[in-house]
Amino acid sequence: MPEISTSERNNFFDFRSYTNEYVERLASQFKQARPFPHLVFEDFLNLTPDEMAGVYPAPDWPHWNKRKDFYQRGKMYCRDTDIIPSLISSLFYELSSPPFLRFLESVTGIDGIIPDPYYEGGGLHCSGPEGALMPHTDFHYYDRLKLYRRINLLLYLNPVWEESFGGCLELWEKGAKQPAKLVVPKWGTCVIFRTDDNSVHGFSTPIEQGHWRCSIALYYYSSQETARFSGDTITYWKQHGAQSGLNRLRILWYKLLTLGAHKLSQFAHQANPNKEP
Repeated sequence: MPEISTSERNNFFDFRSYTNEYVERLASQFKQARPFPHLVFEDFLNLTPDEMAGVYPAPDWPHWNKRKDFYQRGKMYCRDTDIIPSLISSLFYELSSPPFLRFLESVTGIDGIIPDPYYEGGGLHCSGPEGALMPHTDFHYYDRLKLYRRINLLLYLNPVWEESFGGCLELWEKGAKQPAKLVVPKWGTCVIFRTDDNSVHGFSTPIEQGHWRCSIALYYYSSQETARFSGDTITYWKQHGAQSGLNRLRILWYKLLTLGAHKLSQFAHQANPNKEP
């Protein structure tokens, strides 16, 4: 990998060069985007695949943590910045820096955006052949820091990717049977979206054999609750897989209990004195 100088390490992204007019245009696009507020940037990263060759951990990296549930098939992750390669950690730091937070505030209209120093649920993500992430909405309340999740950022690091490979990010209208938008996870593509009770996303089309889907994920928070109910402390999956017998009964009870918890959270939200007016 070519050596990258220290002076370049805080300039992996172009947002500092955006004019006020361009940022205002992005803010308008974010607000009007469907099925929920989001932005998609191509070539957001000022590094080429050659410059990062050999940096992103291989599938056999011993520090991967592995998911084994139906809803996140084949997913591996790592959020320990003491282990993550330093060049990738530098990307995390820049995307958590005050200049980038101010940029996020400008395009999303959310004041007081706070990064997560622990990268809970985020960090490096890697999914292999037959891997999938079923459509879902994310947890909203972050109990560890007593904060409210507002924005997701996904940056894709796949040198070559086509829609036919599967694994494309899907943005769903709540209650729809087909995704409203697909994003091909090709190199340098960055997706920023508001995360709440309506932001259903995932990739339900399994990844084709011979391909590994690599990305980094960062989540951003605020200290103030939203004016409307935006979720609670758990992930809600859009649909459950085919089950039979006892498993079907368990899934039914799970759905009823989570629905009840969801409604209870809505009532609690209305009584929350910390929510925005």
